[in-house]
Amino acid sequence: MKIAIMGYAGSGKTFLAKYLSEKENIPVLHLDEVKYTKEWKPIEDERVLPILADFLQKESWIVDGNYTYLFQKERLDAADIILLVMLPRIPCLLRCIRRRKARRAEGYTNDTNLWFIQFVLFEGRSKERRQNYARIMETYPEKLIVLRSQKEIDLFLSQVDQNGLSLPQ
Repeated sequence: MKIAIMGYAGSGKTFLAKYLSEKENIPVLHLDEVKYTKEWKPIEDERVLPILADFLQKESWIVDGNYTYLFQKERLDAADIILLVMLPRIPCLLRCIRRRKARRAEGYTNDTNLWFIQFVLFEGRSKERRQNYARIMETYPEKLIVLRSQKEIDLFLSQVDQNGLSLPQ
């Protein structure tokens, strides 16, 4: 099974990737972890692209993250399931603030600053990003699951717990 998880910053992509990885025993790659250091300094694409290309060769995988220039089309074409997590702004911001403590324990620094808050609330929801998500919805409806609220996330996870992970109906 190959799963691409995309969506707004703070919407729960990483949580879903970890949950599904543990539940279904599928390796996961978090794009934030290969694109940035723990101080949130970018890593050069010439180092990141081979890591992702190798990972995408696996029989099963979960890739968590957006980054249109990091093989987005290839990820989406290869995916059996695309999860698009589209929660509202304020819940996403609150999730980011809550996860700060856990990220600090993992060694991350500078993760909830003014720039990031601006990104979660506004820049991460730019017209270009919304258009990209609309194109994904239009191009891949047969393998797309859109989660727009915590209630929908809970229902999705409940279905996974009861029936395992399956393609959208």
